[in-house]
Amino acid sequence: MPANRKLPDSTTLRRLQTQGHTQKEIAETYGVSQSAVWKAMQRAGYTDPQVTYKDILPWDIDEAHKATAVMERFRSIVKQKKGAPLRPDEEVLLERWLRDLEANELVVNYHPAAPANSASTKGGFYYVPKDADVDDWIIRRPTPS
Repeated sequence: MPANRKLPDSTTLRRLQTQGHTQKEIAETYGVSQSAVWKAMQRAGYTDPQVTYKDILPWDIDEAHKATAVMERFRSIVKQKKGAPLRPDEEVLLERWLRDLEANELVVNYHPAAPANSASTKGGFYYVPKDADVDDWIIRRPTPS
Protein backbone atom coordinates (compact mmCIF):
# COMPACT_ATOMS: atom_id res chain seq x y z
CA MET A 1 0.00 0.00 0.00
CA PRO A 2 1.53 3.38 -0.99
CA ALA A 3 2.20 6.00 1.66
CA ASN A 4 -0.28 8.87 2.02
CA ARG A 5 0.89 11.95 0.17
CA LYS A 6 0.92 15.08 2.24
CA LEU A 7 1.87 17.44 -0.57
CA PRO A 8 -0.54 18.33 -3.37
CA ASP A 9 0.10 17.48 -7.02
CA SER A 10 2.78 19.35 -8.98
CA THR A 11 0.25 21.64 -10.69
CA THR A 12 -0.99 22.87 -7.31
CA LEU A 13 2.58 23.33 -6.08
CA ARG A 14 3.37 25.41 -9.16
CA ARG A 15 0.24 27.52 -8.66
CA LEU A 16 1.18 28.16 -5.03
CA GLN A 17 4.69 29.12 -6.09
CA THR A 18 3.48 31.54 -8.78
CA GLN A 19 1.10 33.10 -6.25
CA GLY A 20 4.16 34.01 -4.21
CA HIS A 21 4.02 31.38 -1.49
CA THR A 22 7.45 30.44 -0.21
CA GLN A 23 8.56 26.86 0.15
CA LYS A 24 8.57 27.39 3.90
CA GLU A 25 4.92 28.53 3.83
CA ILE A 26 3.92 25.57 1.66
CA ALA A 27 5.74 23.20 4.02
CA GLU A 28 3.95 24.64 7.06
CA THR A 29 0.57 24.46 5.30
CA TYR A 30 0.97 20.77 4.43
CA GLY A 31 2.88 19.67 7.54
CA VAL A 32 6.08 18.66 5.78
CA SER A 33 9.66 19.90 5.78
CA GLN A 34 10.83 22.69 3.51
CA SER A 35 13.25 20.15 2.04
CA ALA A 36 10.31 17.91 1.04
CA VAL A 37 8.68 20.83 -0.79
CA TRP A 38 11.94 21.65 -2.58
CA LYS A 39 12.40 18.01 -3.63
CA ALA A 40 8.82 17.81 -4.93
CA MET A 41 9.31 21.03 -6.90
CA GLN A 42 12.64 19.81 -8.22
CA ARG A 43 11.07 16.53 -9.40
CA ALA A 44 8.40 18.57 -11.18
CA GLY A 45 11.05 20.80 -12.80
CA TYR A 46 10.00 23.94 -10.91
CA THR A 47 13.31 24.82 -9.29
CA ASP A 48 16.33 26.59 -10.60
CA PRO A 49 19.52 24.56 -10.61
CA GLN A 50 21.44 24.87 -7.35
CA VAL A 51 24.44 27.18 -7.65
CA THR A 52 27.60 25.83 -6.02
CA TYR A 53 31.21 26.92 -5.83
CA LYS A 54 31.83 24.63 -8.82
CA ASP A 55 29.85 27.09 -10.94
CA ILE A 56 32.31 29.91 -10.25
CA LEU A 57 35.61 28.09 -9.80
CA PRO A 58 37.35 26.69 -12.88
CA TRP A 59 39.39 24.14 -10.93
CA ASP A 60 38.82 20.68 -9.47
CA ILE A 61 39.50 21.38 -5.80
CA ASP A 62 41.36 18.72 -3.85
CA GLU A 63 39.55 17.53 -0.70
CA ALA A 64 42.43 18.82 1.43
CA HIS A 65 41.76 22.37 0.21
CA LYS A 66 37.97 22.48 0.58
CA ALA A 67 38.18 23.51 4.24
CA THR A 68 40.24 26.66 3.75
CA ALA A 69 39.47 30.33 4.32
CA VAL A 70 39.61 30.96 0.56
CA MET A 71 36.93 28.31 -0.02
CA GLU A 72 34.81 29.89 2.72
CA ARG A 73 35.01 33.23 0.89
CA PHE A 74 33.93 31.55 -2.36
CA ARG A 75 31.06 29.84 -0.54
CA SER A 76 30.00 33.26 0.75
CA ILE A 77 30.02 34.57 -2.81
CA VAL A 78 27.80 31.67 -3.88
CA LYS A 79 25.38 32.41 -1.02
CA GLN A 80 25.14 36.00 -2.23
CA LYS A 81 24.52 34.83 -5.81
CA LYS A 82 21.64 32.71 -4.49
CA GLY A 83 20.23 35.76 -2.72
CA ALA A 84 20.79 34.28 0.72
CA PRO A 85 21.86 36.63 3.50
CA LEU A 86 25.33 36.29 4.95
CA ARG A 87 25.97 36.21 8.66
CA PRO A 88 27.50 39.52 9.80
CA ASP A 89 30.91 37.90 10.36
CA GLU A 90 30.81 36.27 6.90
CA GLU A 91 29.95 39.59 5.31
CA VAL A 92 32.82 41.39 7.05
CA LEU A 93 35.35 38.70 6.11
CA LEU A 94 34.21 38.63 2.48
CA GLU A 95 34.23 42.42 2.10
CA ARG A 96 37.70 42.65 3.68
CA TRP A 97 39.06 39.86 1.47
CA LEU A 98 37.66 41.39 -1.74
CA ARG A 99 38.94 44.83 -0.75
CA ASP A 100 42.43 43.43 -0.04
CA LEU A 101 42.53 41.60 -3.38
CA GLU A 102 41.57 44.77 -5.22
CA ALA A 103 43.92 47.06 -3.27
CA ASN A 104 46.86 44.74 -3.92
CA GLU A 105 45.82 44.01 -7.52
CA LEU A 106 45.75 40.26 -6.88
CA VAL A 107 43.61 37.36 -8.02
CA VAL A 108 43.24 33.81 -6.74
CA ASN A 109 44.88 30.91 -8.53
CA TYR A 110 44.86 27.23 -7.66
CA HIS A 111 47.06 24.21 -8.11
CA PRO A 112 46.66 21.15 -5.90
CA ALA A 113 50.45 20.91 -5.39
CA ALA A 114 50.90 24.55 -4.35
CA PRO A 115 52.53 24.70 -0.90
CA ALA A 116 51.23 26.59 2.12
CA ASN A 117 51.36 30.34 1.52
CA SER A 118 49.77 33.67 2.43
CA ALA A 119 46.47 32.68 0.76
CA SER A 120 46.17 29.26 2.37
CA THR A 121 48.01 27.57 5.21
CA LYS A 122 47.01 24.25 3.59
CA GLY A 123 48.29 25.29 0.16
CA GLY A 124 46.44 24.80 -3.10
CA PHE A 125 45.20 28.37 -3.39
CA TYR A 126 47.65 31.23 -3.92
CA TYR A 127 47.59 34.84 -5.04
CA VAL A 128 49.07 36.14 -8.28
CA PRO A 129 49.29 39.67 -9.71
CA LYS A 130 46.17 40.60 -11.66
CA ASP A 131 46.43 40.30 -15.47
CA ALA A 132 43.39 41.74 -17.26
CA ASP A 133 44.08 39.56 -20.31
CA VAL A 134 43.61 36.24 -18.47
CA ASP A 135 41.75 36.97 -15.25
CA ASP A 136 38.05 36.70 -14.64
CA TRP A 137 37.08 39.04 -11.79
CA ILE A 138 39.13 37.65 -8.86
CA ILE A 139 40.06 34.33 -10.46
CA ARG A 140 43.01 33.42 -12.66
CA ARG A 141 41.45 31.28 -15.36
CA PRO A 142 43.51 28.26 -16.35
CA THR A 143 45.10 28.45 -19.76
CA PRO A 144 43.57 25.94 -22.18
CA SER A 145 45.76 22.91 -22.69
